[in-house]
Amino acid sequence: MKKATILVSSLCLWVFVAEVYPQQVSHTARVEVNGQTLFVLRAGVGSFSPEERAEAARKRLQTIMDSGRYPVKVEVREVDSQRLLMVDSQPILAITEQDARAEGQTSQELARRWAASLQEGLNRAQAKSARLTLLRRMIITGLVILGTLLLLAAIRNAHRRIRQGLNARRERLPALRFRGLELIRAETFFRTLVQSLLLVYGGCVLIVGLGALLLIFAQFPQTRGYALQLGYWIWKPLVDIMRGIVSYLPNLFYILMIVLVTRVILRILAIVFDQAARGAISLEPWVHADVARPTGQIIKTLVILVSLFFVAPLLPGAGTRAAQGITIIVGLMISLGSTSTVGNVIAGVVLTYMRPFKLGDRVKIGEVTGDILERTFLYTRVLTIKNEEVIVPSLQALSTAMVNYSSRAKGQGLILHTSVTIGYDAPWRDVHDFLLRAADRTRNVLKAPKPFVLQTSLDDFFVTYQLNVFTDQPNKQADIYSELHQNIQDSFNEGEIEIMSPHYFQVRDGNTTTIPARYRGTDYTPQRFRVEARLADPARQPNLGK
Repeated sequence: MKKATILVSSLCLWVFVAEVYPQQVSHTARVEVNGQTLFVLRAGVGSFSPEERAEAARKRLQTIMDSGRYPVKVEVREVDSQRLLMVDSQPILAITEQDARAEGQTSQELARRWAASLQEGLNRAQAKSARLTLLRRMIITGLVILGTLLLLAAIRNAHRRIRQGLNARRERLPALRFRGLELIRAETFFRTLVQSLLLVYGGCVLIVGLGALLLIFAQFPQTRGYALQLGYWIWKPLVDIMRGIVSYLPNLFYILMIVLVTRVILRILAIVFDQAARGAISLEPWVHADVARPTGQIIKTLVILVSLFFVAPLLPGAGTRAAQGITIIVGLMISLGSTSTVGNVIAGVVLTYMRPFKLGDRVKIGEVTGDILERTFLYTRVLTIKNEEVIVPSLQALSTAMVNYSSRAKGQGLILHTSVTIGYDAPWRDVHDFLLRAADRTRNVLKAPKPFVLQTSLDDFFVTYQLNVFTDQPNKQADIYSELHQNIQDSFNEGEIEIMSPHYFQVRDGNTTTIPARYRGTDYTPQRFRVEARLADPARQPNLGK
C-alpha cells in the first residue's frame, strides 16, 4: 500500500510539471528543405511547440525558395538577447537558450552550426531548383513554340480557305447600293474584302507571335523584366479600353433608347406623309398633297437633328478640348465650302412649296425643255426630248423662268400653235378651212375646245396665219407638231395653194408650180412671163431705121 501511494504521488507530480512547464516536455521537430534535414528542434518557446516552430521556419524558407531569389545569404543576428537566423535579412528562426541546452552547446556555437547547415541546404536546394527550373523552362518554351506553329498554321489555313471562297464568289458579289445609288462597285468591294482579310490575317499573326515571345522571355530571369514591361504596355491599354467600354455601357443604353424612339417616330412620319402624298389621308390646309413627301423629309431631318442633339453629349470624348477643336474645324469647313450647297438647299425648299411642277411634267427651265425625272432640294433632273438627262441646280431653277406645259393640260388643254405665211392672192377663208382641216386630221389634238386660227400680221407680201390647237398630251409635243405640219402641207397642196415663205416676187417664166403633180389638175399649164408695151405718143416712137 505504501508503494502504491508513492507511485501515484510521483505520477501526479510529473503531470503538474508537464502542464506548468510545457516547454520542457521532450519533443523534436525537423526543419527540412526539399526533403533534406537542416537541423532538429528539441525545445519549444513559450506556448509554441517544436513542431510549430519547425513548421513556421519551413514556410518562411519555402517562400524564399519560391520567390527564386538566388543566391541567398544566411547570417546570425543578435536581437534582444536572442540570436536570429536571417536569410536575406528575413528572420527564419529564433535560437534560444533552451535549444542550446537541448543540444549541449552554447547558443553562439549552435547558431553558427545551424547557419552553416542552413546555408549548405539552401545552396543544394538552389542547385536542384536551378536544374528543375531550367528543365521546366525548356519544356514550356518548346510547348509554346509548338503551339505557336500549330496556331499559325491554322490561321494560315483559314486565311487560304476564306480567300479561295472569295475568289469562287467573285463574280457573284453584289455592289453596295443605297436607295438605288451605287456606293461601292462590285470589283472595288471584292478588293476591299481581300485587303481587309489580309489585314486581319497579319494582325492575328502579329498577336500570336508577340504573345509567344512574351511567354518565352518571361521564363528567364534575365529577360523577365523586359517581357513583363512590354506585356504591361500592351495589356494596360487593352484593360483601359475594356474599362472604358464597361463604364460607357449606361450611356450606350441611353443612345440605343434614343435611336429606337427616333426610328419609331421616323417610321410613323414616313407612313403618314406617304399616305398623304397618295391621297389616302388629307393634311390640308397645312400640307398640300403635292408637297407631302418633301415636308415629311424636312420634318424627319429636324427629328434626326434633335436626336443628335441629345446623343452628342453621350458620345465618348464629348466636351473635351479635342472634340471642341474638331467641331470648330468642321464648322469652318462647312461654312466656307458649302455656300452654294446651302443656297441650293434653301432654293430647293422654296421651289418645293412653290409647287411649280411635279414628277413627269413637261417643263421648260431656262434653255432646258423636257420631262421631270427627279426633284430634290439640291437639284432637278430633266429628261429632254432628245433623251438627254440634264441636272438643273435648284438655285439656277429659282433664278430663271420656268414654263410648265402639263399643269393645265389635263383640265383645260395645252394650246400648241404654229404659223404659215400665205400670199394675198389666196382667200383668207380658204386658208382658215385648210388649217382647221389639218388640225382635224392630227392625232392627240382635242376636238373640244375647237382649234382656231388667228391672223397675226398683214405684211407687205403675205398674211401670217397662226393655227392654235388644244391637246392633253404635253409630253408628245414634238410628235404633234411634226404631224400637224405634215397635215398642213397636205391640206394646202390639196387646195392648190402654195406656202411660199420667206416672201419673194414670183417670176417663174413658165416654171412649174411647187404644188406636187398629184394635186395639180390635168389641164394645168405653167404660166409664161408676159410683158405688154404701149406708147402713148406715136411721134415719140424711135426711128429704128436710122
